[in-house]
Amino acid sequence: MASSQNTLFAQANSFAMLHGLYFGLLGILSLVFFRIGITHLWSTWLGYLVVLISPIVAILLTRRFRHAVMPPATDFSFGRAYVHSLLMGFYSGFIVAAFVAVYMNWFDHGGTFDAYQAMLAQPDIAAQMEISGMNAQVALMTGGKTMHQVVEEMREIPPAHYAASLIYMNLFVAPVLSLVVAAFTRKS
Repeated sequence: MASSQNTLFAQANSFAMLHGLYFGLLGILSLVFFRIGITHLWSTWLGYLVVLISPIVAILLTRRFRHAVMPPATDFSFGRAYVHSLLMGFYSGFIVAAFVAVYMNWFDHGGTFDAYQAMLAQPDIAAQMEISGMNAQVALMTGGKTMHQVVEEMREIPPAHYAASLIYMNLFVAPVLSLVVAAFTRKS
């Protein structure tokens, strides 16, 4: 019995590694769209779209796993779907975090924060932030700092901290998303 359980876990794990790579590439794509969106606002919407379709992609990948390992007429448990989806989410989170660390360490050179500062310096953006009350909210939440000061403080945060934050966030999101995925992919 234990050998059977180990085999089932190993099978789910091996598929989750591959599917985690696909899901991680989707996460990287969303970050690329958000990064481009700092200077080209149309791209931000593509980033949101990628995030919104992520649960659907997770369901499709878990269904692909189900079809690969189970004969069509057999059951596929909620637990098995959950384990696959959870592991897939964890692997993808590590891939996205590694991308962020590498990108920010060796390729960005502060370009993201420069782009934020340039965006904040645009008169129409500054006016929108003032009209919407965002400047006042930022000042209230940060002890009187401006958005420019906040961005400069963000620049000082090491890239490894951004990567670690993504991993921590993933530790909370992946289990919840996996519940949804498992509910849609189980077969009984």
